[in-house]
Amino acid sequence: MNGQTGKIVRYGASLAVLATLLSACGTSPFTPPPVDQTSPVASAAEAAAHQRGVRPSFAEIPAIPTDIPKPGEYKAQVQEQQAAAAKLKRDTAPDTFALSDTEGFAARAQRAARVPPSEIPTVADRAETEAFAKAARGRATPPPSKPQ
Repeated sequence: MNGQTGKIVRYGASLAVLATLLSACGTSPFTPPPVDQTSPVASAAEAAAHQRGVRPSFAEIPAIPTDIPKPGEYKAQVQEQQAAAAKLKRDTAPDTFALSDTEGFAARAQRAARVPPSEIPTVADRAETEAFAKAARGRATPPPSKPQ
């Protein structure tokens, strides 16, 4: 009988812990918490807590979209991307470049980077920019050097 005392004490302690845990669940987690009545928004908070939300109806479900690509179109896009990836791998393979003909490379790069004549700023554009900058400098006032 003395060997059973430990089991009885553990059983009683576990029942006490279980009872404590179950008593904490006595209130429903779905009920709104009490409102502080001294708060200036107590009545509005109370009304908002008890107001039922709007539930959507089945009529509000949007229609099935019709502008989605077909499986064949997806396949074509994937094949385009795979072809571009293969071309990139071919173009950047280890044996596709050399450290010779730097002048030719520079000339090709300069031709590729040449700005179209329509995008080059004109004298009037530069004058307009300078006038704007001068007006902005005139409006700008530096902060006082000493606190007042």
